[in-house]
Amino acid sequence: SALEQRVATLEAQLATVMQQIQTLSACTSCSVPASTTTSAPSTPTSAPSTPTSAPSGAMPGTPSTSEIQELRELLANLSAKVANASGVPGRDGFCTITPNTTEVYIPVTRYVYRQSGSTENNCVVGGDALRGVAATATAPSMLTRAYITDTNCRWTRGMYNAPMFAYKGDTLVFWRGDDKSNNVWQFDDKKAFDECDFDRARLLAGLVDFEGLESAGKNFTLTMGNAGVYYFGSSKTGVADPDRRMYCWDSKVKPTGAVASQSLGWGRNIKLEVRVLEPTAEVMAVCPLYDPSAYGVSNGGTQVDSESVEKLKGAVAAMGRQLISYETRIQERVREQGQSGVTYVRSWGQGTDAYYTGSYASGGVVNIHNHANTHHTIGMGEFGAVLNGVQFTTRHNDYSMVEPDSTLTVAEYISSWPPKSMDIEYPDVPPAVLNAGSVDAQVVEMREWFRAFHTQDESHRNHTKYFKPVLCYLEGAWINAQEDVAEPFASERHHIDADGWNDLNEKTNFLFQNGQKNNLENLPFLPTAIRSMMDVGGETFQPNLAQWFYRITCKPLKDPLPTERMRVRNELHTQLRESTPATREQLGKTPRALFDINPQRDNWQQGKPWPKGKTTYEYLDDLMYQIPGFDGPNGNLLDQSFGTTCATYIGNEPLNTARYTRYYSMLMKDAMGRSEKKRAFNDYLFAAQTTHKRVNPLKVCTQLDPEVLKLAGQDDKDRAAMCAGFKSRDTCVGSWDQTQVSDQATGAMCSWTSRDECVYKKCWEQRWSYALPLEVIYMTPLTKWNPHNIEYYDRSQKDEYDGVTGGGRNGKTPATAYKGTRQDLFFRTPASFFRDAKNVDAADTSGGVTYVLDKNNKAQDVRASGHWILFPEIETIDGNVRQRWPVFPVHEEGNTIWKETKALEELIMGKNKKEIQAIIDETRSEAYGATLTLLTGNGHSHEIQISPSELLDLKAGKRDSVTKVSSLADGHQHFVKVNYDAANGGKWSMDWCTQSSDTDWCPSNLAPNACGQTSANVACCQDVCPDGHPGVELVH
Repeated sequence: SALEQRVATLEAQLATVMQQIQTLSACTSCSVPASTTTSAPSTPTSAPSTPTSAPSGAMPGTPSTSEIQELRELLANLSAKVANASGVPGRDGFCTITPNTTEVYIPVTRYVYRQSGSTENNCVVGGDALRGVAATATAPSMLTRAYITDTNCRWTRGMYNAPMFAYKGDTLVFWRGDDKSNNVWQFDDKKAFDECDFDRARLLAGLVDFEGLESAGKNFTLTMGNAGVYYFGSSKTGVADPDRRMYCWDSKVKPTGAVASQSLGWGRNIKLEVRVLEPTAEVMAVCPLYDPSAYGVSNGGTQVDSESVEKLKGAVAAMGRQLISYETRIQERVREQGQSGVTYVRSWGQGTDAYYTGSYASGGVVNIHNHANTHHTIGMGEFGAVLNGVQFTTRHNDYSMVEPDSTLTVAEYISSWPPKSMDIEYPDVPPAVLNAGSVDAQVVEMREWFRAFHTQDESHRNHTKYFKPVLCYLEGAWINAQEDVAEPFASERHHIDADGWNDLNEKTNFLFQNGQKNNLENLPFLPTAIRSMMDVGGETFQPNLAQWFYRITCKPLKDPLPTERMRVRNELHTQLRESTPATREQLGKTPRALFDINPQRDNWQQGKPWPKGKTTYEYLDDLMYQIPGFDGPNGNLLDQSFGTTCATYIGNEPLNTARYTRYYSMLMKDAMGRSEKKRAFNDYLFAAQTTHKRVNPLKVCTQLDPEVLKLAGQDDKDRAAMCAGFKSRDTCVGSWDQTQVSDQATGAMCSWTSRDECVYKKCWEQRWSYALPLEVIYMTPLTKWNPHNIEYYDRSQKDEYDGVTGGGRNGKTPATAYKGTRQDLFFRTPASFFRDAKNVDAADTSGGVTYVLDKNNKAQDVRASGHWILFPEIETIDGNVRQRWPVFPVHEEGNTIWKETKALEELIMGKNKKEIQAIIDETRSEAYGATLTLLTGNGHSHEIQISPSELLDLKAGKRDSVTKVSSLADGHQHFVKVNYDAANGGKWSMDWCTQSSDTDWCPSNLAPNACGQTSANVACCQDVCPDGHPGVELVH
C-alpha cells in the first residue's frame, strides 16, 4: 500500500541517520560541548523556506562529553518521544497523532470566470456554468469551523476588480463559458498587470489547451503551491498590440488605438489579482477521526500505521537537524585546532622521542616517492588532510600528471563526474640537443641544459622554455550522495577498493577497529554528512545526505617560476628524525623537505633577502587563481550573495569565483571598517564556486542589509517597501521566482519575523569546492628526449604493448631487454646521462640501468624517463637536480601551540643559527653516530650506519674497524668490514665486502681487490664489493 511504502522510506532514512552516527564514531580525536535539551521538531515552514543552518555565535567552552555519547543520549530521547508521541506533530492535512484535536487546513477549489449578462448575484454563471457553486458555499461537514474568508469564486470585470484571496494549496479553476476566444496569461509583476503588457507575461493556457480540456469535460486548473501575489489576464489572440489587450484593459482607461467597444462583455477588464496566503488559525479545522480514504491511503491502513509514519517523520527531522548542527560543530572544532592543510602520513614505527614518529613526513613528505619508470605517474602515498574543517584520509594516490580539460565548454565540463581531464603537453627537447649529433654528444649538451636549470642561470642556457612549472593541488567538495563510488582521479597503480559508499564505510570502520591497514592502500576515509533537510512536497523531514570527494590534479603555470622563489621550511622535527640531524640545506636534498614560496609578487628579485613579517595577498594567490574549480578552465562566475558582488583583492575588478581564491574585496566596508577580506574565519582556505549539479548545494534566505538595499535595484527597493507595508502575518505575502530577481538569487519573498514585522528576503543557492597547493613539478625535456629511437606503445596497441615484456623480458640484461617501452615501463634516457642509480625507498620502482631494444633491435642501456623527486646525480653537475617541490600547508600551523613553538624556535635560533649549527656539527657524531655510503656500483648504492658507541670507540682508538650490514638496495644487502684511521684525520676505508647480509667473514688471506668465498659459500672481495662498489664515503 502507499502507507507501507512511506513507512519503508522513512525506515530507510532512519538507517541513513544511524549510518551517519557510525561514521561520526570514527572521529576519535573530536569532542563537542555537553548536550542540551533538544526541542521537538517544528511544523514545516512554507516554501521558499530558510534552510537549516549552523548555530550562530561563538563556539561554547571546553567540551565535557564525547560526541558519540551525546548522539546516543539524543537517540534515546527521540526514541522516548516516538514511543509516546510527545511533541511530535502531524503533517498538515493528516489526522494521525491525536484525532479530533490536531488542526489542519483543507484546500478549497476556487473558480474564475468572466461576467455574463446579469448573472452576477451569488457568483453564479448561467444555469449550469459552475453547477450552483456559490460564494457562500458550505464547508465540508468534517470541518467544525469556517474556513472561507472570501468568496470562493470571482468574476472578472472592472467594477469587481478586487483581489481574490486564497490559501496555499487551493486550486483555481478558469472557466471561459460559451465564448471560446478566452485564454489565460500570468503577468510577471503588478506593473505588467496594470499595463496589460503581454511582453512581460507567459501563456499558461491557450485556445488549443482549453479545447483539449473541454473536450474531456474539464477546465484549466492551477494549484497554488506557494504563498504570494499572482496576476492573471486574458488577451485577444491572433492580433498585435494594442488590439491584443482589448480583453485586458481596465474599462476606466481608454487605450490608444482601435479597441473593442467597452460596451462589449469581452472589453470589460478580464484580469485578476490573486493573493495566496499561508493558512491561519481562522481557517484551520479540527481534524476528525482517521479515515484512510480521505487521505489517499488504501483501506488496509490503520490509525496505528498512520501514527507510525508521523512519528518516524518527526524522529528523522529532529535527528537530521541535530546531526547538521553536530557536523557543523565538529568542523568548527577542527578549524579551531588548525587550518586547512595536510595532517599526517601513515607511520611505520616510533622512537624514543615524539619527533621520531611520522608527522606529515615519514620517508618523504606526504609519502612522496619515485615512479620514474612510468610516463605520467607521480608517486605519492596515503596522507590525511583537512579542507575547510573536513578531515579525511586519502588512498595511496600515485596520481597522473593531467590537467582539467580546457577544450570543453562549461556545459560540457559539468556534464560528467568526475570532470574530465586532459594530458599535459610536455616541453620539447632543446634544438641544441637534437642537433648535437651522436647520442654521446646529445648527452653532453643535455647536461648543460640541466646545469642551467639547476643553477637558474639563463645566461648559460635559456632553460625556461624547456623546464616548465606545473602546480599540482588537492581538491575537495561535498557531493550529492549516491551508492556508487566514483574513482576521483586517474592512477595507473591504485583505485578505491569498494563496491559502494556503504562498502567503503564498513571497510574503513572495520580497519579503524582492529588497526590493520589495507595491504594495497586503496581505502580512503571519506566522511558523509547531513548538510540540510530537503523540502519535499512542503515537508522537511528528508535528510540531504552528502559525501566527501577529493582528487589530485595539476595545472601548468602561465609564467616561469624560478626555483629561487622557494626555500626549505624550518621544521626541526623532520631535521632531527633521521639517524643524524640534518641542516636545512641537507634536508632540501631529501624527499622530506617542505618548501615555502616567496610571498612577494611584482617586486621579487633573484638574490634579494627573503621578506619577514605579516602579509595578505601573496604570489601564491596569483598562482592559485590560475586553477579552475568544477566549472572547468572556461568557467566564469560571480558571487553576489547577500546582494553584494565579490571583487578582486587588488584592482577591485569583478572576481571570477569559478577559480580558486583566498582573498577578495567588497564595495562596502564591514563592521571593522575593512573592505578587503580573507575567506573563512581564520583559515588557509582557497575556494571556488561551481554550477556542477553533482556538488552538494546549500541555500540561505536573508533580509538585505540596509546599506546594501540603498545600492540595490529599484525592483528590490519597491519589493522591500511593499513587504514593509504589510502589518500582519496574514497580509505578509509575496514571492518572486528566480526569473524575477537579480544578483543571481534563486528567489525572494515577504517574510514575517519574530520581531512581528514583514521584511523582504532574498534567497541564494550555491555550490563550492576547496583546494590547497600540494607541489610544484618542473616538466623537463627528458620526457620527450629519445636519442636511441626506442618505440613507445600505448594500450590501444595491445599486441605491441604486451610484447614489451613478452617471452620473459625483464630488462635486466641485454639478452632480456624490453622490446620497446610503454606507460609503466618508460625507459629511454641514456644511462650515461646519470652518474649513479640510488634506490633508497622501498616504494621506488624507477630501477637502475635497464636494457631496452631500439628500432634496430639493439639493446640499449637506459634509465627511467618519468618524473623524479631528485634526479640521480648527473655527471658534471654538483648535487642532485630537484624536480618536485612540495609546498603544501600544514594543518597544525593554524594552532596556537604551533605558533608558540615557532616563535620560540625563532627566538632561540633566529640570531644564533651559525652558533647552533656549529654545536650540531661538533656533537652530532657523538650523539647520533655516522652514516657511510657504499660508492656507486652497478647503478646503485647502499648506506651503512655506525652507532654512537661504535664511533666513540673508533675515535678513542679502542678499535680500528667495525663490521656492519648495509641498507637494502637493488634487492640485496652487503656485510662489510670498515676501517677507521683516527691518526689520519678520521679516514674511512673498506676492508672487505660480501654479497649477502649473512654475517660470515671474508677470508683474511685475500690479495688486494681479489675475490673469494665465505665459509657459507657467499661471494666476497677485498677492498671492493663483488658487485662493484669500490669503497665507502662519509655522508655525515
